[in-house]
Amino acid sequence: MTGYGADVRLDGSRDAVAAASGDLEQISGPALVAQDVAEELAIPRGSLPWDRTAGSDLLLWLNDRSPRDYEVEGELRRVALRDPRVDAATVSASRDGGGYLLRFRALGSVAEQVLRFDLPDLERAHG
Repeated sequence: MTGYGADVRLDGSRDAVAAASGDLEQISGPALVAQDVAEELAIPRGSLPWDRTAGSDLLLWLNDRSPRDYEVEGELRRVALRDPRVDAATVSASRDGGGYLLRFRALGSVAEQVLRFDLPDLERAHG
């Protein structure tokens, strides 16, 4: 599958990245799939009026100093599996120190995408 699409590259703060020329950088391929999954995980579920099912419940755990790992990991997997460009057989989530890892491959790709989520980082981004 090569039809991943293209979009503007975002940095860790979810701001558009500008190239030295001043043009906005583009992103495509499996990296775009990873960016889109990360974006959806950062959006509170139900907050988009045009798609009430989009987003995630990760922000519910911000004030919980000891979230249940299986709930957070399940939410990471649920959101990744919503994207039809993600190979469902490759999706996994696990605890990693103070955060969580989400691993998957985009369909037709051999490169594994690894996203790290630290709940305090989400809190700073939305606080």
